[in-house]
Amino acid sequence: MASKYDFFEDFFDLISFKEQAKRKARLNRFANPIQKFIYAEISSGIFIITAVIFALIMANSPLDNFYYDFVHLKIKIAIGSNMLAGDLHYWINDAAMVIFFFLVGTEIKREVLVGELADKKSLPVPLLGALGGMIVPVLIFLIILDDPAARSGWGIPMATDIAIALGAMALLGKRVPTGLKVILLAVAIVDDIGSILVIALFYTETISLIYLLAVISCLALIALCNYIGIRSVLFYIFLGMIAWICASQSGVHPTILGVILGFMTPWKSWYPTKSFPEIANKLLLRINKNLEDSKEDTDVEKAEQDLLAMSNIASESVSPLHRIETFLLPWSAFLIVPIFAFTNAGVYIGEGALSDALSSSLTYAIAFGLLFGKPLGITIGVWLAIKSGARFPRGVNYTNVFGMGMIAGIGFTVALFITELAYVDELFLRDAKMGILIASFLAAIFGYLMLRISSKIAE
Repeated sequence: MASKYDFFEDFFDLISFKEQAKRKARLNRFANPIQKFIYAEISSGIFIITAVIFALIMANSPLDNFYYDFVHLKIKIAIGSNMLAGDLHYWINDAAMVIFFFLVGTEIKREVLVGELADKKSLPVPLLGALGGMIVPVLIFLIILDDPAARSGWGIPMATDIAIALGAMALLGKRVPTGLKVILLAVAIVDDIGSILVIALFYTETISLIYLLAVISCLALIALCNYIGIRSVLFYIFLGMIAWICASQSGVHPTILGVILGFMTPWKSWYPTKSFPEIANKLLLRINKNLEDSKEDTDVEKAEQDLLAMSNIASESVSPLHRIETFLLPWSAFLIVPIFAFTNAGVYIGEGALSDALSSSLTYAIAFGLLFGKPLGITIGVWLAIKSGARFPRGVNYTNVFGMGMIAGIGFTVALFITELAYVDELFLRDAKMGILIASFLAAIFGYLMLRISSKIAE
């Protein structure tokens, strides 16, 4: 027979449970909209654009010295007598952006295995479209540019910012056919592959064979550990950090390492996903039995151990690639890339700097390459694909393909990244960034208007 103390204990437990339920409901009321916002296509683009605006304001205001000091803030990491040192600009571009390119690698791997790039019948449309969207902008860049010293920046107009481009298209909602969004995503992914190859082959400094062999050894060790079944994420992070240190000393840009690690991330889960429901049901029955028959604390402890086991099995029934992407994507989209934009987009445009940039052929070469080269190249590439036997997705035509190509002219992230690799001269950096900003702004506006007009014509 239960004592009065048991009654009061159960009563207060019930009150506590109800209060926790209320708190959870209040929390979910705020959390759910935030989660929806985070995973909305347009959200990351808004953060990036906001960061660019703040950078431009600060670089052209009395806060310019503060902005400069912030970007060049010295950060040192010492391990014994060894030291890694650099300013914030270095740590963002050479370290944090490795995470961004890691996600690019996982995204490419997923699309190749099960996405739009896996379908051989539809592959020619985004593939030839992307190739055209890379080749034509480069040709326009080289034709317009009259300064041979600035030709090292030919890779800049090839780039497409996936986040902002998809965000700009998301503003049109259902007016844009789903197939067009798919083509844009696939084109941007193939574009990323091209940009990665350009960075690796043409923007790599003198190679140190010793450090390069050390990087290859780390990658081989990661592959071996993955093959024999080592599952510790911290262990792989440790090996990845060693590989990054070696890559930063090898002459090869560390962001390439991020892409390779993304490709190496396992696609298959440790446990078959289909078998999880059966295992979970067995564990739940055992947990329920232990709790119903619990007379001692050991029974509760057994139930908790089963819960931990079920949690581990649930986690490892999801592929490492999916888990890591889910964890890193918000950090990359809403912290790393916006900070990158903030530290790289601060162009001084006062006291004749804007007029000087607008009188530079480099500015126009990049702007015209992105603004006109992208839509023209993508449209030509898609036309060749259709002529070779490929088919348009439902609701897609040449008019909205050209509009989509114009939106693909939003360069931003990767374009700014290649700029920092291509140029050391401050004037070249200023003119190149000005060309990227002008082209991206106009491409977003004109692309949006053209897609909106084409959707009304289709109606």
